[in-house]
Amino acid sequence: MPAALEPAARSVYYSAFRARLRAEWWLRDRFESPRKGVPPARLRFRVGEDSRLSAFLEVGRRTAENLEAALATEGFRFTPGKVVLDFGCGCGRTLRWLIDRFAEVRWHGVDVDSEAIEWCRAHLPSADFASGAPLPPLRFPDAMFDLVFAVSVFTHLNENFQRAWIAELERILKPGGILLISVYSESVWRAQPEASVVETGGFVFRESQKLKGILPDWYHTALESRERIKSLLAARFARVDYLERALGDHDVAVAWKSPPLP
Repeated sequence: MPAALEPAARSVYYSAFRARLRAEWWLRDRFESPRKGVPPARLRFRVGEDSRLSAFLEVGRRTAENLEAALATEGFRFTPGKVVLDFGCGCGRTLRWLIDRFAEVRWHGVDVDSEAIEWCRAHLPSADFASGAPLPPLRFPDAMFDLVFAVSVFTHLNENFQRAWIAELERILKPGGILLISVYSESVWRAQPEASVVETGGFVFRESQKLKGILPDWYHTALESRERIKSLLAARFARVDYLERALGDHDVAVAWKSPPLP
């Protein structure tokens, strides 16, 4: 295809793709086996780009289990009274499983998707949920949380957004608290056309208009090296650990906030 025609062709294809997605959601909501307390297909898609009910439930369950295991290796356990934030909770794909398993933890969720937050408030009443903006600040006070985890969030943020949110999440952590961030594993980014750029520069932010109107305009794909995310966190945190493939195709970086001086 001539290069001059590529933008128009891409625009037509993307429009058709989005129309097909909306038709798929309509069909799933009406004919897929209904289950009480499960979000509609459009919300399931926005949290994982997959509207299948089976995928939503299985990925959420597996992520919760893997998250618990990763944190256990760092010495953190979901004991009664802990205050935990799911940053980028969406419609509760992971959090619903953790709430059921650890009812005595004080759970919070925040997301820019206000429709997903309203669904969580209606269907997951044992946790507190809040809508957030694309950039800080959050409404929470300083030093509120023992743990903040962000699964499949920093994989979609550019460098400026990442820096801003790392500073904000450090602010709301208690001294000695933990921030856990997932990033695409090396096996994922090495399979991408930009692999050489990630290897040499540490970071690539790939933008696409394919899901325009379905996902936020600033929400795209971030590919980064282990060294890059560790360096970013080390600028604000006392200790940074890195666990490869801890969440399937995602690695996790675990950052510890400095405890108070004795």
